[in-house]
Amino acid sequence: MKNFLLRDFVAALTTLDDNEHLLAKIEVEVAPILAGLKPSALMTFSKDSRNSYQRWEFCKAECCARLNLHYYELRKSKQYILVLFYNPDLLADVLDNNENRSFLHSMGYPDGLALPQILSILQERFAGYCPHEIGLFLGIAKEDVDGFIRNQGGKCLFCGYWKVYHKPYEAYNLFRRYDLARYKVMQQICRRNSVAAVSA
Repeated sequence: MKNFLLRDFVAALTTLDDNEHLLAKIEVEVAPILAGLKPSALMTFSKDSRNSYQRWEFCKAECCARLNLHYYELRKSKQYILVLFYNPDLLADVLDNNENRSFLHSMGYPDGLALPQILSILQERFAGYCPHEIGLFLGIAKEDVDGFIRNQGGKCLFCGYWKVYHKPYEAYNLFRRYDLARYKVMQQICRRNSVAAVSA
């Protein structure tokens, strides 16, 4: 079923105009956020064949309004834009966790900051490199972020949406739930596309 769904989804994408194509790709990427499973997701828009960079610049407000999500541009160059999509309530809960707050403090984030201030610091840090604490923002367990730092990205138990160093069974089940959320969105997009084709 998975292969048939992916095939149908790719076929549906080819029939969409540029704005709807971009929205569909974002919708699949942020599906775990929309399902309440994940606080945020990263996505890069580049000057590729469909120029997602220009499309994003043109319709970002509309896309995020339709998906009821917030966004923050973490890095922007002439070639690409790196965007953090997030649910503010879910992200605030993750960052307000005592262990996560302590970890962020150890990474140079002052205590007592509001979410916009925290995101501003994260953006500044992205100017030079991809900072390790981005894992917390993405909903990765602190133990896995610690494990990645300690092992310099090696010696993980397994690799899925991220490299897992702690509680692999729980991570595996969570990854499956992410996949299911994405598949559901793909199915919805395929159905919408079929209805639109019949109506045309």
